[in-house]
Amino acid sequence: MATRTELVVLVDEAGAPIGTADKVAVHGADTPLHLAFSCHVYDRHGRVLATRRALAKPTWPGVWTNSFCGHPAPSESSEDALTRRALYELGIRIDDLEIVLPDFRYRAVDASGIVENEICPVYRAITADAVTPNPDELAEFAWLDPQSLRTAVAAAPFAFSPWLGWQLEQLERA
Repeated sequence: MATRTELVVLVDEAGAPIGTADKVAVHGADTPLHLAFSCHVYDRHGRVLATRRALAKPTWPGVWTNSFCGHPAPSESSEDALTRRALYELGIRIDDLEIVLPDFRYRAVDASGIVENEICPVYRAITADAVTPNPDELAEFAWLDPQSLRTAVAAAPFAFSPWLGWQLEQLERA
């Protein structure tokens, strides 16, 4: 059975689309700038969902991070991409989607030398659903008080994705 190629949208320095590339092939030691997104999901009690990346992930395996991340497909709206990814990674529907860091951008290199180089707007959403994680994506998850998450990231940044730390810093200032 052939696997379906997942395309990412390549962008120039201003964020304008300039092409597409295979998601697997594009992430390497010289990853071109491309579009992505991150989402922080909250429950009705105000707790935020933190997730631990699956150990088989090629980048940042086993680290804790925000609720979910992904890449919009060419011509896919942000809302559709976020809805698709929430269902795929977490088995949840999301509501009250709002953009909280529209201009977030980062470049990070993991221990294996793979580079993330993304224009990555950050969203906030709410869910009432029970999380049913995709084991290919997540090793585990936890619902946390937002201040507890900030405290944990500050105390042990090496246990978390770099983008989560940078997002939390920017959200504090917003």
